[in-house]
Amino acid sequence: MRFRISLYAMVALLCCTALLAQQTGSISGKLTADGQPLPGVTVEARSNVLPQPRVTVSESNGEYRLPALQPGTYILTFTLGGMQTVTRKAEALLGQNTYADVSMGVAGVSESITVTAEATLVDKESTAIQVGLSNAQIQALPIAQEYKDLQKLIPGVMVSQDLVRGPSAGGSGQDNVYLFDGVNVTMPLFGVLVAEPATHDIAQVNIVKGGAKAIDFLRAGGIEMDSVSKSGTNKFTGQVSYQVLQHGFIADQKGTVNSRFQQDRTWTTLNLGGPILPDRLFFYGSYYRPIYTRNTQENLYGGLPDFKSTRNEEFGKLTLTPTQSILLNGSYRNSHRVDTGDVFSSNQAGTTGFGSETHLKIATLEGSWVMSQNAFATFKFTDFRNPGTGHPDNFSNATVSTAAG
Repeated sequence: MRFRISLYAMVALLCCTALLAQQTGSISGKLTADGQPLPGVTVEARSNVLPQPRVTVSESNGEYRLPALQPGTYILTFTLGGMQTVTRKAEALLGQNTYADVSMGVAGVSESITVTAEATLVDKESTAIQVGLSNAQIQALPIAQEYKDLQKLIPGVMVSQDLVRGPSAGGSGQDNVYLFDGVNVTMPLFGVLVAEPATHDIAQVNIVKGGAKAIDFLRAGGIEMDSVSKSGTNKFTGQVSYQVLQHGFIADQKGTVNSRFQQDRTWTTLNLGGPILPDRLFFYGSYYRPIYTRNTQENLYGGLPDFKSTRNEEFGKLTLTPTQSILLNGSYRNSHRVDTGDVFSSNQAGTTGFGSETHLKIATLEGSWVMSQNAFATFKFTDFRNPGTGHPDNFSNATVSTAAG
């Protein structure tokens, strides 16, 4: 008996921390018939991002809950003997709960009802200002390719020349918290985004502002930005894209140190996803290669060497559901960036420029086990590494003499 009590206490503790650890969302609601609670209704949730459907049953008060869902669009099917079958579409958003209340009627001539309206996204239990964006919305908006550019979508956030930090509502940018796939990529004390993952393989991004949360020292004046990466589906899908932004498309760009340059950009993106074991194991992989070049750079002393930034980024993710109640996700991101001719002051000679080399490695492993709609456990392991070095572009050939005198 003591062992069982300890086990239940452990499960309860894990459930309390589930929303903090897992890159998932949830869907809940209440089922009624003629305004009265409807218990015993079977609720099935299907999505192309979840290998196996999730099933639960409404309780005596008519309420149901589908926790720890992979973020994405779900088709909910509600069935009960003697009642009309109802289907409804609902969006499971990262870090949020979506409410989908349904009223069912007695089975008659029409055996089923399809509700085309989406469920409400209003969180009835939180006063924080919170919003979720899908990949389709991100791609449709006129923003750049980097994760930091998503700050431009947040009302009240000032994006200045300090692109890695966006002060919110007049507060300090040091209050911000940035997470990528649930991994904290914020520089301590400074509140800047130290990593530079791209947006092309983000499935959803979640932004919270205006509400103090005791998570990662987020204060009321800052923002919290998190994301979840894409997953494979039961169908093989892929994309190849190549984008070009020449300096002739935009006005001349001036630096902040009395320097001028013409900048050209190209982006190469590849991704592929699909099933390894249908209805069990999905994969998703991507490759990203942005190249930035600046020609005709000059400062107060005249011409400067050309700048070039090249980055190669690979990403892979596996999604496994060995049973309907167990969900496992594992991912790994590796990025390598090399810059040359990057840093020059207004009165610095062209032979004294600096470059840099940066690596980014993000590994995640997370899982959830749903024992019932009121009892579930999760775990998450993350590994984030972002080593980088700065170095001069030119090295002197002079030899150092250690002879006396």
